Amino acid sequence: MAYVTIRDVAREAGVSVAAVSQILHDKGRFSDETRKLVRDTVESMGYVPDQRARSMRSSETKTVGLLVPDLRNPYFADLVSSMEDELYRRGFTTLIGSSGESVERQDSFIENLLGQRIDGAIVVPQGVDSPGVESLVRRGLPLVFVDRRVPSVDSVPFVVSDPYPGIRSAVAELMRLGHRRIGYVSHPALGSFSVNEREVAFRAITGELLADGETIVVNCDATYESRQRALDELAESGMSAVVFAYSPDAITMLGLMTDRGLEVGADMSVVSFDDIAAFTMMTPSVSVISQQAETMGRQGVELLMRQLAGDGEAVAGTQYVPTVFIARKSSSALCR
Repeated sequence: MAYVTIRDVAREAGVSVAAVSQILHDKGRFSDETRKLVRDTVESMGYVPDQRARSMRSSETKTVGLLVPDLRNPYFADLVSSMEDELYRRGFTTLIGSSGESVERQDSFIENLLGQRIDGAIVVPQGVDSPGVESLVRRGLPLVFVDRRVPSVDSVPFVVSDPYPGIRSAVAELMRLGHRRIGYVSHPALGSFSVNEREVAFRAITGELLADGETIVVNCDATYESRQRALDELAESGMSAVVFAYSPDAITMLGLMTDRGLEVGADMSVVSFDDIAAFTMMTPSVSVISQQAETMGRQGVELLMRQLAGDGEAVAGTQYVPTVFIARKSSSALCR
């Protein structure tokens, strides 16, 4: 179906293209009758102004690129939703992409973004320097990293969660419930600085608080088999509680526990990162360490807006959002 153009509107209304343009922008000296005629014609024909043409006449497009690792992950869906809502409130539209936890796909989307007329970008990077990230930084496009950072890139402001407060509260609560053998499931295959930082925090906090107990850190990747092996290690080590660094691992392994006849909350207490809706609907509901995705998203947008406004103080820097432990029924008193 052909798009209605401003020339079509002008022809139908019997006026010039310039007259239509001026009336739509509330300019020019025209009678009320002519203004009404043009506006009625625009409405009846379904004319929508061409934003691309408008952006060619202006240095501002009111468009921002958003890139996250995986839109199927409820946590990242929540993060994108918070950023998109905040950008919409400020009059911006978004171009959204997913890297699929792949540096190659990340760089491909970045290349596509750089071919668009956008005002800036908010990116959840894969955590390593790459040609795509280098291109973004070199171009000087207003840019913010959210949730994850690239350690070798210190010129880009970023907003990340601080894992220490949430993990400390979670471990303290598990200890209060009688647990002295607490396991941890890490996911180093992601190559995420932020996810790896959680393991560092867990080791430091349990080393301080759990001197009279025992911990074990097991690794897994996105495969079903590796998650089975991780659960085997936890069970063989006699852990009575476990903290998950990555919510997709928790979802799969909770199912594995049920299949093996383990009662979550009774036989094994569980805490996972990411306050996603699925955890509230499970039985029992799952205790979480919330990264406060909405807060992080809003702060990321605010940092980008400051760059767009020319605020020099926003050129670099870090904002940490404290994680928060939320106790639910999956963490309960030790029964053995």
